[in-house]
Amino acid sequence: MAAANSMITRDELDRMGARLAALEASRSTDAEALATSDEVHRQGHADFVRQDEFRVFKWLGSFALVAILGGFGLLYEQISDLRVTMERLHGETMQELHTQSAAIQSEIAGVRERVVRLETLRGVESQ
Repeated sequence: MAAANSMITRDELDRMGARLAALEASRSTDAEALATSDEVHRQGHADFVRQDEFRVFKWLGSFALVAILGGFGLLYEQISDLRVTMERLHGETMQELHTQSAAIQSEIAGVRERVVRLETLRGVESQ
């Protein structure tokens, strides 16, 4: 309370006035700088970006990242489908190969039987 009732000297009043004038001048230079930056930005020579431009950049970056990851996901899915198809075809081919191999072995066994019969018949005829 005592400080509120104390007298203000002329020097203190002048210093406070100088501070207020400096504060007002800095506000006006900030407004001028903002107006100047808007003008510079409109001309396309800005050294900085605005917050909304940065948000657009972040959105575009996120969109590009999602598109790339989605592309990789699609590629992985296609490769997985191809791998499953190749495994199925490999199984079918191996089954066909075993079937053909069994057929060839049975033909060889049949030919072997004929050869043995012929040799047996020739052996009987020669005696």
